[in-house]
Amino acid sequence: MRTILQNGRIDGSDATDIVISDGAIEQIAPPGTVTAEPGDETIELGGQLVLPGFVDGHSHADKSLWGEPWVRRGSVAITMDQMFDDTLQQWALPQASIKERARRFLEMSVAAGSTTIRAYADVAPEIGLDGVHAMLELKQELAHLADIRVVAFPQLGILRKPGTEELLEEALVAGADAVGGLDPAGVDHDALKVLDIVFGLAEKYQVAADFHAHEDGELGVWLVDRIAERTRVLGMGGKVSMCDVFALAQPSPDQFAHLSSTFADAGIAFSIGVHGLLPVPDVKGLHEAGVAMCLGSDSSRSLWSPWGDGDILSRAMMMSYKSYWRTDDDLELAAQLATSLGRRALGLDARGVEVGASADLVVLTGEAVAEVVVQPVPRSLVFKRGVVVARDGALVADDVPASRQEPVSRPRRLSGR
Repeated sequence: MRTILQNGRIDGSDATDIVISDGAIEQIAPPGTVTAEPGDETIELGGQLVLPGFVDGHSHADKSLWGEPWVRRGSVAITMDQMFDDTLQQWALPQASIKERARRFLEMSVAAGSTTIRAYADVAPEIGLDGVHAMLELKQELAHLADIRVVAFPQLGILRKPGTEELLEEALVAGADAVGGLDPAGVDHDALKVLDIVFGLAEKYQVAADFHAHEDGELGVWLVDRIAERTRVLGMGGKVSMCDVFALAQPSPDQFAHLSSTFADAGIAFSIGVHGLLPVPDVKGLHEAGVAMCLGSDSSRSLWSPWGDGDILSRAMMMSYKSYWRTDDDLELAAQLATSLGRRALGLDARGVEVGASADLVVLTGEAVAEVVVQPVPRSLVFKRGVVVARDGALVADDVPASRQEPVSRPRRLSGR
């Protein structure tokens, strides 16, 4: 059976018909030229925009308190130590299981259009591998909704928490797709030893490596150089990524030129951070230098931060606003970072809405791509491999377990409790 999407405007272009078969785009044709065969399903889009499925390259779904009773946040200091304390306190809260909370956040992310998600799962002696096991189970259970990649992430550091290195290895044995590191210099205070551990595990288990790197200034530049060296020596270009790279927030011109060329030459991907306190990096300059980049939801309404809703299109809007992007070319680049360029950063097929590409699609109302970046609207339809998985900002009923389905009059919208 085929699905024929009639009168959709790919990336805001003229109306066209899109034929989907076996989870992929089989044909793109002028409106009205495709003859429906017995058993075909036709969906009239009425001139709505059709974009590739969104990519969330930095999700902390395991820390989400989405759907839980509101927790009053009182911490004032914006420091790593405060974040560590908040993380430990959150694990001690009376709340639903990690799996149930993460499921809520991931389902909401899909309803907002994300069909590919890189999800970090905390690993620490205090929680063992509960987060990793929960995310690996969700990776399988939600595979029809999104492709989920699980990163075993040492949220409290590696060296400062003895036993974490062993847990990271257990996580990889259990099936995690990547191993992470957190501030090798700033938190663990022995960057080279941390790089030995993370790259050693990545090489041993042939998985990707990912670093959160909040070190700024010259220390941050030095750390990127060390990570790039390891990446080149091990031939891991395209399998290493970094996010929260504060050294890119306010670099000197010489530092920016050095960092952008280093990322591009070593094949290190960069997940763009949109932080309240820091400027957005020079994304256009990085793109022109050839750096592979994606957007990420990052915050997930945790005890550390009340922000985060899993909506990558809103993240593209925030990035564009903070960068003061005004031209359609720039705003279209923001949409590409949320879609095809984001897939490239994760080492996936970077084709957009093209014949042969997977039919991961988002349909939404608007005249132009730039318009929906400036003013994100509800997602009319979300397709995963050609199957409708969300409609009007809510998962379709078939994708909601019966025990958690609400009455038809109260669809599961993109909202809190």
